[in-house]
Amino acid sequence: MEPKWKRSLLELLWPNRCPGCNALIGPDRAVCETCGEKMLLEHDAVCRRCGKVNCICSKKQLSYDRALAACAYADEAVAAIIRMKQSQNTNFAAFTARILAERLRHGIDFGEIDCVMPVPMHPSRERLRGYNQAALIARAVAAELSLPCREDVLYKDKVGRAQHELTAAERANNVDSFQIHDIPLDGQRILLCDDVLTTGSTMSRCAALLKQQGAAAVIAAAAATTVPHKSSPSKTMSST
Repeated sequence: MEPKWKRSLLELLWPNRCPGCNALIGPDRAVCETCGEKMLLEHDAVCRRCGKVNCICSKKQLSYDRALAACAYADEAVAAIIRMKQSQNTNFAAFTARILAERLRHGIDFGEIDCVMPVPMHPSRERLRGYNQAALIARAVAAELSLPCREDVLYKDKVGRAQHELTAAERANNVDSFQIHDIPLDGQRILLCDDVLTTGSTMSRCAALLKQQGAAAVIAAAAATTVPHKSSPSKTMSST
């Protein structure tokens, strides 16, 4: 355990801030209470098959079997994700990982999970940022659930444009850069983590690759899912 003086010095030099509003928060908190309440998405607000508020199951063939999301991609959650992507604040990963883990513990339709995996990032982008934000979320969820986190299976072999810069059609054509190593996954149930679920193209491509290697099921878990602009299906929650 760190000495009290050392912890106080660290807090003075690098104060803990809420990733949503950037306000100062206690050292043991991930977000402020107000942002935690605003960002949280009700578990039953999204389709458990596709993970979207407006279901896309009939419009798109998806390779993942179930989906869940912690937050609505709007307002404070957008700010939190931008700060995480810009290497300014990674608290959002810890905050959403706890929500996802709790929902998985009590989600009778999700079943047992064997391991957790992140959607991969190209090594050059990861070196530039310092980390893969999807891996931060996956590691935190795995720790919460006492499961192994596998980062040796999926990989990205081309940089290309970031998915959030593309249209829906462009996203669907941009996922070929996701690849998989020749590692058997016979019968495994895998939790696949990413920061934002938009069209489902990235998750679906990665899930298809995992099933090619024998995975029995893939559950898509997103820190946030995009929602209709006028929709705000949030629920009060105290955060720590």
